[in-house]
Amino acid sequence: MPPSDPPPRWAVSGIPVGLDEPPERLKERAARSLGVPAGEVRSWRVLRRSLDARGDRPPRFVCRVGLELRADLPVAQKGGVSRWDDRPVPEPLPVPVPPHPPVVVGAGPAGLFAALRLAAHGLRPVVVERGKPVEERVRDVARYWRRGELDPDSNVAFGEGGAGTFSDGKLTYRGKDPLKAWVFQALVACGAPGDILVDARPHLGTDRLRTVLRAVRARLLAAGGRFRFGERVERLVLDRGRVLGVETRTGLLAAGAVFLAPGHGARDLIRTCVGQGVAAEAKGFALGVRAELPQHAVDRQQYGRWHGLPGLPPAEFSVRARAAGRGVYSFCMCPGGTVVPAGTEPDGVVVNGMSGSRRAGRWANAALVVEVFPSDFGGAPLAGYDLQQEWERRAARATGPSTVPAQTVASFLGRPGAGRLPRSSCPWRVAPADLRTCLPGFAVAALAGALPSLARRLPPLAGALLLGVETRTSSPVRLVRGPDLQSSTISMLYPVGEGSGQSGGIVSSAVDGARAADAYAAVLAAGGAG
Repeated sequence: MPPSDPPPRWAVSGIPVGLDEPPERLKERAARSLGVPAGEVRSWRVLRRSLDARGDRPPRFVCRVGLELRADLPVAQKGGVSRWDDRPVPEPLPVPVPPHPPVVVGAGPAGLFAALRLAAHGLRPVVVERGKPVEERVRDVARYWRRGELDPDSNVAFGEGGAGTFSDGKLTYRGKDPLKAWVFQALVACGAPGDILVDARPHLGTDRLRTVLRAVRARLLAAGGRFRFGERVERLVLDRGRVLGVETRTGLLAAGAVFLAPGHGARDLIRTCVGQGVAAEAKGFALGVRAELPQHAVDRQQYGRWHGLPGLPPAEFSVRARAAGRGVYSFCMCPGGTVVPAGTEPDGVVVNGMSGSRRAGRWANAALVVEVFPSDFGGAPLAGYDLQQEWERRAARATGPSTVPAQTVASFLGRPGAGRLPRSSCPWRVAPADLRTCLPGFAVAALAGALPSLARRLPPLAGALLLGVETRTSSPVRLVRGPDLQSSTISMLYPVGEGSGQSGGIVSSAVDGARAADAYAAVLAAGGAG
């Protein structure tokens, strides 16, 4: 018998549902939009969901709903209605196994998902990570936050999961790469909630991330991968413009290819690689402060009279302005979160934000950062590191060891009657300081010029506490790649992720690592890399 035609599938956008309404209403409303009886719906699911809290009506979810009909019925052809076709998830191809395994340097999102994708191709990657497994790393970070005892290889930036482990765990991704679906499906398979597949602003929270990381590790080990924790890569092993492996504290590790995923805190390794001839260029980044304010004030501002309504998540905010010729914007907003020290060097202070999956803390925080251009630090490939370090060290000198310099917005703007510092979620002592001495002049001018307009858009910001300094928004250097994703100067070297300047954020880094793994697999499938 000839195969039957697949059932007709339609997607309908803009379907509202109240916070307290049963999800079944979505099916009914989507069917009505198509002009078909709900009984003709064979199956359905939410494809996308976002919160709409605008206007005077109660907040609600607005969804894109996919419907599979029982028969090929005529439907209403109007705006918001389209054919529903799932984009195919790229399937990994079996490839010839080279004499030496691929080596992945760094166990952040780019490194882990490069390794997962390599394993899916039938390869058995070796992941070399200077830090510790997440269980041990959490204890090291706790000591750092409680007593200021920094482990230079196991901290907020280094260790299993990378810097994203101690963050809000945002999973936003604006790219179109079909590997995004593969990354999200892998996260769900490793314990992430299924909601991340449909939420417009998915996040995991630092607590769920730690659980997912352990499952990722188990999955890699089951596929024949190996981990070498607590092992710092000292240099690349090169021969006539090709990478042959890496040298660690314990000796040489031969590799068919090296995936360099060091994270943006691994300045020492990047400096070494550039010194060995890996092509690099300066790139812009951003620096500034972290603003902290009560979450209930943000909720009232964003939700109005509906704040406190059951089912409403803690409110988020995003603000942006231009001042002194530069963009000033909020970044990495953490609802119900904590401001945390995130340094990797004993003589510097860096702050960041994190939150748990429930975002249940009393405070909200977000970076308020200013654009930095390569011309601000001379344009040399590695000079951005020098700029970051200079201001991290100045912040440390401003208030002393295990202390975060802070200032109210009013004080930063030089207004009288600024008063005492408000309470903070930060685990370190927060001490009054003039943050204008902890930031370069161009950043001070831009922040001072932008804060009044930002506070008009978000009035609670006028009473915020500013903590310094936030310098690690992204890498100030990019390791240059060719179209094949290999280093433009070293063959079989794949620079990936944030530290290589190729991505920003958990998902974009994971996708970048997976793309590079596919590129290497294509070389093997074509008989290259011999």
